[in-house]
Amino acid sequence: MSLIVEDGTGKSNADAYVTLAECDAYHTNLGNSDWLIDAEDAANVAGRENAIKKATAFIDARYGGRFKGVRSTAEQALLFPRYGISDNDGYVLKNVPTAVKRATCEAALKLFLGTDLMPDLDRGGKVISETVGPISTTYSSGAPAGTKFEMIENLLRCCLNGGASVKMIRA
Repeated sequence: MSLIVEDGTGKSNADAYVTLAECDAYHTNLGNSDWLIDAEDAANVAGRENAIKKATAFIDARYGGRFKGVRSTAEQALLFPRYGISDNDGYVLKNVPTAVKRATCEAALKLFLGTDLMPDLDRGGKVISETVGPISTTYSSGAPAGTKFEMIENLLRCCLNGGASVKMIRA
C-alpha cells in the first residue's frame, strides 16, 4: 500500500510527511546503508513505507502538543501544514518544514531497524534499584519514563514551542 504524502494542502487522508524517494535520498546522503539494503525488493519497499507511516504518526503523537502554531484546516489528517509557525530566525515555515521531513526520516530508520519508539512502559520509569547479575540500575523517584531521541528532537526544535536554536552572530 503506497504512501499518501502531505503536500501542504492539508490532505484529509495523508499518512506520511515524506515520500519514499525523499527518505531514500536523505539516508543515501548520510550514508545510512541499512535503510537501502535490497532497496528494490517489494517486501523491503513495503517495510520502508510502513516505517515512514509509523514515523509520521510518532512525530505527531510525541511532539504534536508542542508544535508552534495551529493546524491549517480542521479536516487535515496530520498536524502539518500549520498556520502561524516560524523558525527561530523568524522565517515562516510553510507546508511540511524540512525539519519535520528530516525528523520523520530519522524516526523511520529507527523503526525500520526494529526500535519501538513508543513502547508501553512498566512502572513509569520510577525504578529505585534493579540488579540483574552483575548489572545494576537505579533511577531517581522523579525519573521520566521512556527514551529521549536526541537527533529527532533537535531536528524538530525550530518547530516546537520553547525550542531554541543556536544563532550565529557575524562579526
